[in-house]
Amino acid sequence: MLFGAIRSIIRPVSRALVSSRTTFSNPLFSTTCNNELHQSHLFWRPASARLIQSLTDTRFPKRRPVDKPRRKRASLKPSGPYAWVKHVPGEPIPSNQPNAGSVKRRNEKKRIRLHKAFILAEKKKRKAQLQEAKRKKKTAMIERKMAAVARDRAWAERLAELQQIEEDKKKAAMT
Repeated sequence: MLFGAIRSIIRPVSRALVSSRTTFSNPLFSTTCNNELHQSHLFWRPASARLIQSLTDTRFPKRRPVDKPRRKRASLKPSGPYAWVKHVPGEPIPSNQPNAGSVKRRNEKKRIRLHKAFILAEKKKRKAQLQEAKRKKKTAMIERKMAAVARDRAWAERLAELQQIEEDKKKAAMT
């Protein structure tokens, strides 16, 4: 903790010194001066401060490339089924127990199957409802067309009747 306090005091001072010395107009001179100041700054810092900084450095070093792949954590798992079925050799295995060991994620898989079945049932139900609605719509359209044809036919008959009555009146008025 003491070294951290010292470092927090020294850093601003050293930065101020470096920044005050590096304000030159000639760019070539300023870069050479920067390098010299940087080297002198590193030299000026005591070795103990450099060690402390390496201890407090929070950044991890980059992983170096290796010629063989890293071992995965899953490879540490023992081989074999998730759980062994309890049965006596020679006796038949009960149907409620699978012969390859207990199935992993049995309840989750069951829930997924039920969910899929529910979705399929709902899909079928919606399809049936849609077909029923289309059938009703088609029936209503046919009924409307038939009613329109019947109205046209009735109007044609009524028109013929009215024309007949009109003619009869004209004949009666002529005679």
